[in-house]
Amino acid sequence: MKKWMWLAGLSLLLLCVWTVIEKGSGYFGKSYTDTVAFHDDFARFTEGLLLFELAPPKSTVDQSVASWEIDQYRMDNNSLTDQIQMVRDQYADAISAAEEEGDNSLVEELEEQRGEEILSVRENFSDDEAAKKAIIEQREADYEEALEQLASQKAQFEGQAAGYVYQLRDLDSGEVFTKGTINDEPFFEQVYSAQEPLYFSNGYWSFDFPYDDANSTLADNRFSGVIQIPEKGVAGASVISGINQFRLLKFFLYFLLAVVAAGAWWLVKKRPVRTAWYTGLTSYHKWQKLAVEWKLIGFTVSAMLALAAANHFAAVLTRPWESGSGSFLEVFIALALAVLFWSLSILQAIWLWQHFGKWSYLKEELQKSFTASQAYSAKDAFLNRTLGFQMSWVLAVVFLWGAGTALMVFQPVAVIIWLPATLLIGLPSLLFLMTRFGYLNRLLQGTEQLAAGSLGAELKVKGKSPLSRHAQHLNVLREGFKSSVSERAKSERLKTELITNVSHDLRTPLTSIITYTDLLKNEDLADEERRKYVDILDRKSERLKVLIEDLFEVSKMASGNAELTKQRLDMKQLVTQALAEHEEAVVEAELDVRITAPDQPVYAAVDGQKWWRLLDNLILNATKYSLPGSRVYIGLTQGAGELAMTMKNVTRYELGDNTEELLERFKRGDTARKTQGSGLGLAIAQSIVDLHGGQMKLEVDGDLFKVTVLLPNQQ
Repeated sequence: MKKWMWLAGLSLLLLCVWTVIEKGSGYFGKSYTDTVAFHDDFARFTEGLLLFELAPPKSTVDQSVASWEIDQYRMDNNSLTDQIQMVRDQYADAISAAEEEGDNSLVEELEEQRGEEILSVRENFSDDEAAKKAIIEQREADYEEALEQLASQKAQFEGQAAGYVYQLRDLDSGEVFTKGTINDEPFFEQVYSAQEPLYFSNGYWSFDFPYDDANSTLADNRFSGVIQIPEKGVAGASVISGINQFRLLKFFLYFLLAVVAAGAWWLVKKRPVRTAWYTGLTSYHKWQKLAVEWKLIGFTVSAMLALAAANHFAAVLTRPWESGSGSFLEVFIALALAVLFWSLSILQAIWLWQHFGKWSYLKEELQKSFTASQAYSAKDAFLNRTLGFQMSWVLAVVFLWGAGTALMVFQPVAVIIWLPATLLIGLPSLLFLMTRFGYLNRLLQGTEQLAAGSLGAELKVKGKSPLSRHAQHLNVLREGFKSSVSERAKSERLKTELITNVSHDLRTPLTSIITYTDLLKNEDLADEERRKYVDILDRKSERLKVLIEDLFEVSKMASGNAELTKQRLDMKQLVTQALAEHEEAVVEAELDVRITAPDQPVYAAVDGQKWWRLLDNLILNATKYSLPGSRVYIGLTQGAGELAMTMKNVTRYELGDNTEELLERFKRGDTARKTQGSGLGLAIAQSIVDLHGGQMKLEVDGDLFKVTVLLPNQQ
């Protein structure tokens, strides 16, 4: 029995400490007039003073009606058809009953009344004056109802106003309102000035007057002066009751403070704790068998409930008391719950302290816990970080998506955020997840076919993900495919790629050629227009010719069928001649070309014709896509066994960071495709460098575009 008394005593002691800390600051060294309860009571009194004595509601109702009020009135009263039908339904039963009784005069009277009401409804919807009249009548009815609401509360205000005296002056009219005698040393005083006046703010009395729009029937008067409670003895009943409760609670908190000191001394000196009381319990041995997660969760939950119960007890204890024993019963229940949860928390704290006497014990059990084992297993998901982060991202998106959907059920306004997030993040992430699982399923099928001895179709490799690398590994196992099947598949892919990429750039000149050819068939066409159309046809056909020749050239070199005739050439001289050849285009593009090269000749073994084509493509690329008025830098350097040529220019268009796309066929620097060109220039240059066993690299740093050509220097 002693152990339970000690546990309950310590719980009660901690509860007292918590209550003193939580509520003491609002009572120690303060008076009732400093409390929130008194300020709320005083605010209620001042607003009642304005409503009932200083600035009661206006005696007349605003007769002006805005056009939007008429529209709102008609919207609130349903459609014209609905109202007419409602009137007819209202009289239908009465007219039918009169007809069955054969009372024709009553039938005529009811039909006449029905017609008058229908006519009135029609007038309200067709005649603005009738609608205004109805709105004003409703406004007056609401006004009368609000007055009745205030009148029913006036007696309550008069009871609350007892004990208050005031001397206030209307800042607008100068009128002075006085009640009682102002005291030099009052129990309470509130002073108002022109800078901080007394005015109506609403919130403490119930009425239906508008107070925040142009049709307000409440006065906006402002007052300066003073409001007092001259002596404590003359204060109103609510203030006296508040003072008495404040004194009692203040005394009680001081008493709790003394109890805390005495209880702490008693527990330490007279009743020291014996942990064997609690470790010998049967429940302790059962508790020891629980996983460490449940031990910690149990303690955390009970501690949180203990703090919540302590807060509730402190709040109930200092709540304004009501008549009867209900409030005391509530305090007792709150006290019992708080002691119970504090006792559970202390008991579990003792068990934890005894069970995990050393940090090493807790650490060892945590490492063996179910959570730790799951965490170690979950780490395997990040053996490949890319796949792990992609999985985490999708799971986070799905979770937030579900949470947002649930929030939207309770807060429909959340659809403003939920819908864009769904369209821009949720659905793409879901599609990404489904695509990944689809890709994984295909890989699993391919693996199953390999295990069964069937090579099947070649697995597609998408991107650079771990799944794609796995697909590459599987494809390595398919080297037994016949070369003819591989070549045929390659041919089909090239055909599809050609059709896809070339269709757009070939369609435009071809369409123009067809169109202007049809126009030339017109025999009545003027000579000047005919010459103009022929010029256009010439340009478009030349454009088409360039596209086809470039396409043929890059396809030939990419297939490895191009032949090289290497010669020992001065690369510096080739660059100079190429620039001279394009001098007119450079001037037209307003570019300043700067060449940096060694003083002596720079020789390399290259195919002169094809290397000239490379320089031609790079220089034309610079003239088309460089920012007018900028500089183009061409550099030649010769190192040990390697020759490097660089070309740098400031781009006219934004390229982004994906430089690999620029080497694709039919790729242009201007995505709008407004400039002339086939989009094959860099692709042809890349093929020429590859044929020579070199390397071409593209770099983009903001708007700076840099091409670097590295060539083995075999002199």
